[in-house]
Amino acid sequence: MKVTVLGSGTSTGVPTIGCDCFVCLSRDPKDKRTRSSVMIQNQNHPPLVIDTGPDFRAQMLRHQVKAIGGVLYTHTHADHCHGFDDLRAFSFGHRQPLPCFALAEYVADLKNRFSYAFQDTGYEGARPMVDLKVMPEEAFSFAGLEIEPVVLPHGPFRSSGFRVGEFAYVTDFKGFPEEVLTRWRGKIKIMIASGIHFGEHKSHSVIPETVELMEQLEVEQGFLTHLSHRVSHTQDAHRLPSQVKFAFDGMVIDL
Repeated sequence: MKVTVLGSGTSTGVPTIGCDCFVCLSRDPKDKRTRSSVMIQNQNHPPLVIDTGPDFRAQMLRHQVKAIGGVLYTHTHADHCHGFDDLRAFSFGHRQPLPCFALAEYVADLKNRFSYAFQDTGYEGARPMVDLKVMPEEAFSFAGLEIEPVVLPHGPFRSSGFRVGEFAYVTDFKGFPEEVLTRWRGKIKIMIASGIHFGEHKSHSVIPETVELMEQLEVEQGFLTHLSHRVSHTQDAHRLPSQVKFAFDGMVIDL
């Protein structure tokens, strides 16, 4: 199994529009962050994508992705779903609906935000062809992978996290329920998790909190994603323990 970090940035991306801070002006390519997403590739199956943010088209072109097996949505904040329309490119050749999973409230929200994809408006142009399904509560098979979903608090909202074997991906959360901590402890070798910056945040886990979480879960190697422009890939690396590193756009992990 191979995991590609398609995007490692927070909702504004980095650089942030109109900002001239040190990180936004950085020439380090690892400080150039598109909105957070990952792609999981399993042998003999089209890759699975988690979230389709506003940079989804550019991410697919950058990695020369010609087909995907489906999409898992963590939640429907704009930076995680507003590339939804570009899913239509994956049905140009075969016209088969692309399976997508989200929590029930987010299935309803996607159908509302992108209503033209689910209603007969009389428009003859291309539109996304998706089979939008409610996320199962238990582990399920998808795109040749065994997916274990969990539901995590994200301010007043909920966000889905996923474990695939010894790999886990969680973003946009504020803490883990004790039941999930107990269930996942000692089972994760590689984890990519959001840590927006080193300060404080009401609805996002910040870097010290995410590092502590990885220690509680006994993660062997952790990577921080959903990073803001308050984090420099190089200059802040020394602030992390040896078993935790910053993710970056284009990073590939072989499991």
